Amino acid sequence: MQKNEEYMMAAIEAAKAALADGGVAIGSVLVDPDGKIFSSGGSIVGITHDPTARAEINCIRAACRSLGSEDLFGFTLYSTLEPCHMCLSAASWAKIQTIFFGAYRKDVDETLFDIKGSFSDEREAARMNLREALRMQVHGGVLEEQCAELLASHSELARHTTEKLSA
Repeated sequence: MQKNEEYMMAAIEAAKAALADGGVAIGSVLVDPDGKIFSSGGSIVGITHDPTARAEINCIRAACRSLGSEDLFGFTLYSTLEPCHMCLSAASWAKIQTIFFGAYRKDVDETLFDIKGSFSDEREAARMNLREALRMQVHGGVLEEQCAELLASHSELARHTTEKLSA
């Protein structure tokens, strides 16, 4: 298995942990410059009632607390889902140069995103200046099917729960 896939599998595990805790099946890991997983996080927005408690943000917060710094230059972020605007911006502010994600917006329920249309992190990242004219690099589709299936099963479970409560 390639390294990117190994790291994405760890993000999938973080997503499963978030789901088991009552959150959404979205997970992230942050890999340090030596190739070690430094932190992980899951999406717990609904259970914390905190709109910023997204997987990527929680992962970034954990790393910054541990390091005692907001500068994560040299780290790589992996997320099971294409990051939203807020998460992409947080990664930029943390000076994270490279992001890999699994499922694209097109692969999942559109209500998981705050914007509609043809926005693409891969295109938007090229406009984000991190340091000394370095641009963020964003690459999608790592274990895309597995990440999309995880979110699809979560969406299906949520729909059935809502239907039962409405009945």
